[in-house]
Amino acid sequence: MNDQEKVKKAINALYEGAGIKAAFNGQVNEQVAEVFGQLLDDIYSCSAALKWVPRPSGGIASIAWIAKNLTQSVVERFKDSQSFLCARARIFQYQTPLRLASLGV
Repeated sequence: MNDQEKVKKAINALYEGAGIKAAFNGQVNEQVAEVFGQLLDDIYSCSAALKWVPRPSGGIASIAWIAKNLTQSVVERFKDSQSFLCARARIFQYQTPLRLASLGV
């Protein structure tokens, strides 16, 4: 599995972990990684669910950073969290920006 597939799996695992019945099927590029990193940053600020996931050292998430740090097993731990209501709202807010980023818009 290449890094782009790992990013897509991480996005969809986050959706599933938050109980969202949607799938990200777009093309993964660095813009998608950056938007997904912004989503994670918003989740960090409002929920303890992913606080233990390290933040990107350069401030902007990349495909390689997501593939390395946000694996399926990491997101599986999110499912067991009680503090995902805020995260769920953030995920809904970022669905359109992620789709647009996958189109290069």
